[in-house]
Amino acid sequence: MPTAYWSVINAGVKPGDTVIVLGCGPVGLMTQKFAWMQGAKRVIAVDYLDYRINYAKKINNVEVFEFTKFPDMGEHLKEITHGGADVVIDCVGMDGKKSPLEFLEQKLKLQGGTLGPIQIATKAVRKYGTVQMTGVYGGNYNAFPLGAFWVRNINLKMGQAPVIHFMPELFEKITNKEFDPKEIITHKIPLEEASYGYQIFNNREDDCIKVILKP
Repeated sequence: MPTAYWSVINAGVKPGDTVIVLGCGPVGLMTQKFAWMQGAKRVIAVDYLDYRINYAKKINNVEVFEFTKFPDMGEHLKEITHGGADVVIDCVGMDGKKSPLEFLEQKLKLQGGTLGPIQIATKAVRKYGTVQMTGVYGGNYNAFPLGAFWVRNINLKMGQAPVIHFMPELFEKITNKEFDPKEIITHKIPLEEASYGYQIFNNREDDCIKVILKP
């Protein structure tokens, strides 16, 4: 939750913005919610898992797209936003859906992971817009589209969220009923079944999005 909130704050989302959120996992869902709270006029969510896409539409009232159904998701997003979004927030990172080549390169330690979210963001953001990289990236990346960011004056922001810093503010917002963090919870299981909870989340089974362990 603090990671999602920081993503929106760090990206500088402001009233009237069009925001694209890549990823509909726990961080992505909360990022969509916080984008609305910051005054965004349009929030678009992208994923490839139907259950996550449907959940995002249900709890956050966002426009949704399944990126594998488009030959070029980035170009499509650019088209429907009339030149690109003000802000694109990548909540996927290096562990997103990989192409066969990326999978092989990662196994050979030639590539840190997928570049898919970054490639989409590069095309989907408007000139002078902002791309916030919240998803985790590590290692080296071949074919990073640095030139595309440079030539279009894109603000590129990234890093680890200072989660403790935002906890008091978020606690106050929850107390004031500004949002309900429980909306993203899909599974509640006993603590002794923690390994099973991790399994269904990691393997994307049983429509799992967020697991709560009960002592």
